[in-house]
Amino acid sequence: MSAAPGGPAPQRRDLLIGWGNDLRQDDGVGLAIAAAVQGWHQRQLTVLATRQLTPELAPLLAEARRVLFVDAALAPACPPPGWRLERLAADAAATAAAPPPFSHHASPCALLQLAGQLYGRTPPAWQLLVRAHRCGLGSHLTPATAALLPEALAAVRHWCGDA
Repeated sequence: MSAAPGGPAPQRRDLLIGWGNDLRQDDGVGLAIAAAVQGWHQRQLTVLATRQLTPELAPLLAEARRVLFVDAALAPACPPPGWRLERLAADAAATAAAPPPFSHHASPCALLQLAGQLYGRTPPAWQLLVRAHRCGLGSHLTPATAALLPEALAAVRHWCGDA
């Protein structure tokens, strides 16, 4: 995202990254939310659905205005109402454990740290965790997790409008 010499800098877009495994029931809730949000056609929002967070995502993070990570979480991380939207602390990215060398799996904070190290920019970031009730083999969300989608999507819509 480089500006033309003498021209205005391009406007940064928000980035939503939903991830998980859509063949493990509720572990796919991040992908389901990303698919739903993609249908909103938000002009200033880039939506990415992926099975895992990888170092290759770091340049996208560095170019984003801000980032929302969406994933499934087990009950202790998602007390009632069953989902949690929280800002990731700016210093959490600086102190995150780096993924092992040659790893193709990273945490949101480790990816933010990598973006800062490689590209000189760490955008503000949030995470939306939605309760996973079961993560067995299956390609559909359980009814209990599917029932959380309207509220979780409302939280995403609020985040999108909270510039």
